[in-house]
Amino acid sequence: MAGIAEHRFDNGKRRRPDSHVRQAMLTPRYVLDPVRDLLNGIGLDPCTDPDNPTEADQFYCLPADGCALPWDAPTVFCNPPYGLAKDRWVARCIAEGRLRKVVLLIPAHTETQTFQGALAACSSVLFVRARLRFGVLRENRRQEAASHGSAIFGFGVDISPLHALGAVLSRK
Repeated sequence: MAGIAEHRFDNGKRRRPDSHVRQAMLTPRYVLDPVRDLLNGIGLDPCTDPDNPTEADQFYCLPADGCALPWDAPTVFCNPPYGLAKDRWVARCIAEGRLRKVVLLIPAHTETQTFQGALAACSSVLFVRARLRFGVLRENRRQEAASHGSAIFGFGVDISPLHALGAVLSRK
């Protein structure tokens, strides 16, 4: 019985580099479409794929380091790599949220310093109902799903219109 879920607690997964193939889990359309509507279009996606699935006006993808490049857009959507690199992306989203509307999607690891920092800085946060499903089919033909819950943070933007996706908490 111990071997069944061992892979879920492999800390090596949390320490993957930005460029690891398993870091590229794209935001599912059922989340992305309402975010795009909320922002009246996405001005910048700083970490996406070359085919620009978020349909952002500007976008960065590997090998470019979108976290270090300019974020000169009125709106930003960021679904960063989920390894250790996530910390610097979250810090960048917090900083940029003072200048523009930023929506950030990260794992709902509420016990981490990174999550707590985002929570303290956000305008509002949404805890996504159920685990995200990525539309990627496994060998058994079932959709690949996140191994964790997710949260969507708004910095400089109220994300309460996204309430159909889960529970929203606003900071007042």
